[in-house]
Amino acid sequence: MTHKQLDLVIPVDQGFAELLASFQNNFYVKLQPETVNYRVFYDTFDWLLYNNGADLELHEEGQSRRIYWRSDRNARPRIVLGVNDVPHLASDLPESGFRQQLKKIISVRELVPRIKVKIKRQPMAVLDKHDKIVVRINFDEHWYFPSKIRAGTVLGKRIAIKPVKGYAEEFNRVVEFFQPLELREAQDNMLKLALAESGISTTDYSTKLNLFLDPDEPAEQALKEILHRLLDIMQQNVAGCIRGRDTEFMHDYRVSIRKTRSALTQIDKVFPQGTVTVFNKFFSSLGKLTNPVRDLDVFQLKLEDYAGDLDKNARRSLQPLREYLEQSRAHAQKRFVETVKSTEYRDKIKEWREYLEDRKPTTPPLENTNKAVYMLADELIWEMYQLALSEGNAITDDSEAEALHELRKTCKKLRYLMEFFQSLYPAREIRELIQALKGLQDNLGDYNDLDVHKKILKKYIKQESDPDTGEACRQIIDILGQRNVKTRNRFAERFAAFASEENQAEFKALFVDSRSKQE
Repeated sequence: MTHKQLDLVIPVDQGFAELLASFQNNFYVKLQPETVNYRVFYDTFDWLLYNNGADLELHEEGQSRRIYWRSDRNARPRIVLGVNDVPHLASDLPESGFRQQLKKIISVRELVPRIKVKIKRQPMAVLDKHDKIVVRINFDEHWYFPSKIRAGTVLGKRIAIKPVKGYAEEFNRVVEFFQPLELREAQDNMLKLALAESGISTTDYSTKLNLFLDPDEPAEQALKEILHRLLDIMQQNVAGCIRGRDTEFMHDYRVSIRKTRSALTQIDKVFPQGTVTVFNKFFSSLGKLTNPVRDLDVFQLKLEDYAGDLDKNARRSLQPLREYLEQSRAHAQKRFVETVKSTEYRDKIKEWREYLEDRKPTTPPLENTNKAVYMLADELIWEMYQLALSEGNAITDDSEAEALHELRKTCKKLRYLMEFFQSLYPAREIRELIQALKGLQDNLGDYNDLDVHKKILKKYIKQESDPDTGEACRQIIDILGQRNVKTRNRFAERFAAFASEENQAEFKALFVDSRSKQE
């Protein structure tokens, strides 16, 4: 009969020394040198692996480094062969089942070390009368250090009893020795224990506002709450933006900037105009810095899909384009990093936070400063919805692309307003209307991305001397043009769904009729 390794839990307050001495009195044991090993658990910034029941960890045992992966926390982890280091991105891996499983969960997010557990190990070997090893045993003490300056905590103590082939009887004798102690079999829950000790929540990060506004509170107070939450999201993503490897940090950062500018300009006559002008200018300049970084990120992510329609030689000739995109992105990233590391940036962010945290009301109040936020929300959302309907109804098959871009911006403003004030409305109704709007936005966003990517390629062709690369780029431009037409043809269907009588009635019921009843 083949035995499996048995792991037993020792109470944390029980010392190893007494147990070890007792064991040595009953078995012929050879102590081996103590070792210090590590288990390093990797995950994304927003804990996508943990929250999807997966684990990725690095085991460091002396000079040995092994990667363990499991896509299901209930399964046993398995060694990833041929991989000696944890990848930063799923795309860093060669094509394999592991890459596919990992990418399905983390997409384009970066893996970073999140939890490190130190293992102090006393290994020993049980010998027979011929000095042959018949059982291997490890006495392990697992430590977690929250930081370099905080004292460590013992997460758990374990005994690992490892069978040696051909010595089943000796293995059973060792197991029987520990049975009177009534030690329970260990579960692999070190990550869970470390998270509990650290106080880290794996569900804390969200780009959702998750606000609970009081319908009757003054608009100024509500607007400060909205903008304060957006500032927090911005600041949570700054470090990742500076590293520059995980493109989602920049996405979340710049969306927060866009929402901030939208709140400042759309929710008007609440703050003093001077304050709005100063900070809108600041966030506008930040937005312009992020535009090329994000545009190039999206294009690089989609390039392989675009190139999939080219022949092998044409795809190979795109290498100079890839290098150009990387260099352009690095240049744009450098400018961004220089800005957010500057004293001027830090001072302006500090000034903005202090303004938002200042609870003194604006005096004298403006037209909307003290208006109940639910009333202002209804007015703003309904007005923006009517503008979106007007712009969309004016678009025909002959309309210029600019008309769709203007509608895209209006829909974005409408979406932001609905998200800002979402907590003021019945959850199901507002969520369904946001989803209806999202269907139209996806269409308009795809159309815009294709347009932006064509412009990037046309700009590149003007300075590219290699005829094969230029021809491959022109072929992609043609492919994008065909996709543009298909996306444009789907617009009428998407807008019709958004502008349907049923949808209009639901908008009216939520943002007009409900106000009439309250008045």
